[in-house]
This record gives sequence, structure tokens and C-alpha cells, in this order.
Amino acid sequence: MARRINEALGITEKILEKPGVFNGFVDLDSELYIDPNLLKAAKTPELARSYEKFLKYFDDVVRLLDASKAVGDRFFAAAWKRLIFHEEEISALGYAKRGIAGSGIGEGLALNIAGTAAQIVAAGIKDPEIFQLVGVLEGGIGADRISDMTISIILPDLLAYSERIAQDLELASKKVVARGKAYRLPYDSKTGKPIMLIPREILDDLPVALNWYDIDIVCKHNKELRAKVNEIIGRTWKDATRKITKKELKETLLKYPGALRDMVEQYEEKEGKPYDFGADPSGILSWQNIARKFAEKFPLRMAKKPKSAEDVLRIVKTICEQFQELVEGNGLFRVFYDDSGKLRHERFAQLLFFGVADSYCSANNLDLNREPNAGRGPVDFKVSRGYAARVTVEVKYSSNTSLQKGYTKQLPIYNRAERTVRSIFLIIRTTASQVSIKNLLQVHHMTDKERT
Repeated sequence: MARRINEALGITEKILEKPGVFNGFVDLDSELYIDPNLLKAAKTPELARSYEKFLKYFDDVVRLLDASKAVGDRFFAAAWKRLIFHEEEISALGYAKRGIAGSGIGEGLALNIAGTAAQIVAAGIKDPEIFQLVGVLEGGIGADRISDMTISIILPDLLAYSERIAQDLELASKKVVARGKAYRLPYDSKTGKPIMLIPREILDDLPVALNWYDIDIVCKHNKELRAKVNEIIGRTWKDATRKITKKELKETLLKYPGALRDMVEQYEEKEGKPYDFGADPSGILSWQNIARKFAEKFPLRMAKKPKSAEDVLRIVKTICEQFQELVEGNGLFRVFYDDSGKLRHERFAQLLFFGVADSYCSANNLDLNREPNAGRGPVDFKVSRGYAARVTVEVKYSSNTSLQKGYTKQLPIYNRAERTVRSIFLIIRTTASQVSIKNLLQVHHMTDKERT
């Protein structure tokens, strides 16, 4: 069963809610990230100077790159070294896809970032904020790495916060030494691992730097430049960040640094808002309660205990059929959409199925594991009874543009990584058209013929 932080600490949800502590999952990725932009207005005492530290860190990198005369000289090497962020073992956001440690930024990616930043600095743009926009310009950088980078820089502040909350709430704690300093941190009563607490006010499901909506590309005081840039990358920054590749965008902005200056200025003016935990529009936390509610209201009884791989497959099929009934016949389809009518991320559907299946499996003595890192990609679910009885279930929306690729490429890779023979590709229809499903069925039938 997925566990929340309060459960790991042996306290109620309300105890963490009152001081504004994020109460995520200790063993599942919550898809929330620390947004450096939100540090500006943070009211948490320990974070009063965190944004200043963040900017200072990258201001030093800019100074080193400005002093550098060539790639590989000692100034460039020093800047490159500061852009390598090692994984932090203590985290409370949950990183199921890549292990609890997080993803970090290795030498290769740091070298790419340093090279791009050196070109930007050479073009006369020396704002440390450019490193918050690196996810827009550099491949391999997303919300997770921006968050990990931020955690690494302000780690002492977060640990000090965790220590104070543990004292205020009189939580059981243990000594942890980090960056040469000792802290008393709360810990998971089941595993004994320390937990770093994070204030909700600095968390969002998409950092401001990656969320541009429909902001026009202004290129102030230069209509000619605006026209040129609009022709290449569109009229809004949303077009620029979503309709062309990061490589193309980077090349354009380096060619027209005035446009990059415009982007930095607009980013500096943007105000971030933390995730709305009350409404939970993305269902980041609510999926668990929804799943439990439906599983309890519509129980699934399976008398026969599994003894073989075929038995496990039969039970997993039964659970999938029950999930289908919950969606189509018992109103579960409604929760796939938020209050505004927008379809929630596919991730929500995967976790919702996980929650429903988890409840049913518990009643039938089956282990349902969410694999954090299976070879070249995550397996959404693995049901097992003994080493030989393993069944994976991959959940996808019919609107997923990579539906066929998921079936023909990803699923076989996952199965090989998990040594799994049996697998189920569960599609949730989210489009009026059934073309994508029909095309996939044709591929499925062709694959079956090739195997025979």
C-alpha cells in the first residue's frame, strides 16, 4: 500500500497540514516540484534567504563563464563543476521513477549546460536567472531536474526547516549529518530512513520557468527583431517552448539574443503560485482516497488463491475488468477530469488504477509493486506471487500520441527487464474517435500473426 508521510511518521494528516508541511507519498512520485521562483515570496523562516542563495550560486557560475576565454580553460572547468548536481539521498517528494535519491545532473549534461550558458554570457546576457530557464533551452532538463538542482542548493535550509518542524511537533527524530553539519530529522517508522519535510508554499506541479501560457513575444523597442523571431518560432513564448524543438529554440535565441533578453525579463516579472492542495486539480494526492472509496463501495471477491502464473494473470484480468466496470458503469470516469472539465494527466489514471488494484490485491494476498526503475523505463505495475508469476499492466490514454510506440517498443523492453512473459496493455478511451484504438488493434493482430 502506498504510504503518506504522516503514516510513515505515525501521526494524523491534520498535524502536518496545520504548519503547511507537504504530506506526499514516501514510496511513490507525487509529481510535485520545488519551484525556485516560489522561493522569492516564501514565508517559511528558514527559507528567508534561499532565493538569494540560489541566485548567488548561479551568479558565481556566470562570473566564471564571463572570465573564461575558451571551453576547457580553468574558469570554464570551474563553472562546469558547479553545474554538476549529485543526487540527494534525503527527499520527501518521492521519486519512484528514478529511485528515492532523485535524478541529479551528471557531468555530460552539466557540460552541455555550461556550453550553452557560455554562449549566452558571450552574447551579453549575464542574468543568473538564465539557469532557471535552462529547461526551456536544453534537452534532458525538465521539472524534476530543476527541482533537484534547487534542493541541492538550498538543502541546509530545508534540513533546518525539517529539524524545527520535528521539534515543534515532537516527532521521533534521529541524527543525520549533511554537508558537515548535524541535524535531527524525523524518520520513517517502518524503514528507519530519515525524511526531509518540505513546505507546501514552494511546490507546484509545473515550475514557472516551464509554464508560459500565451505570453506574447514582445522584443521591446525592436519591431524588426520581433517580426523575425515571430516568423521562426511563433508569436507567443508558448509557441516557442512547445511547437519547436529545444535545439531549434536555443539556436534562434542565440542568433537573436535580444529575444532571449526579452524572455529573461518576462520571466523575472512572472509571479508563481504554489500548487492548490485544497482543490488538487491534477489529482496528485486525491487519487488514493478516490481509489479506496470506490474499491470499498464496489468490493471484488476472488475466492481462489493463485498458485501459478496463469492464476495470477486470471486475477489481474479480473481486476482490469472490474476497473472497466467502475469507470463505465459506476461513475469513476468523472474523476478523470478536473473541476474545469480538463482531462487530468495520464499519470493520474495510472495511479488511480494502482490504488484500486492495490485494494483488491490486498484482499487476495497478492503483492502489487510499482517498479521504480526497470531497465530503460518504468513499469507501471507489477503483480507477482513468487518469482515466476509476474504480470505487468501498462495504462495509457487513447489520446496518447505514443500509444503504438508504447505497445510495440516500450512494453517489450519492460517485459524483458522484469523477466515478465504476461502483460496487459490497458487503454482508457479519452477521445471521441476510436481511430487510435483500431490502429493499435491492427498492430496487435499483425504481431500475433508474426509470432505464429
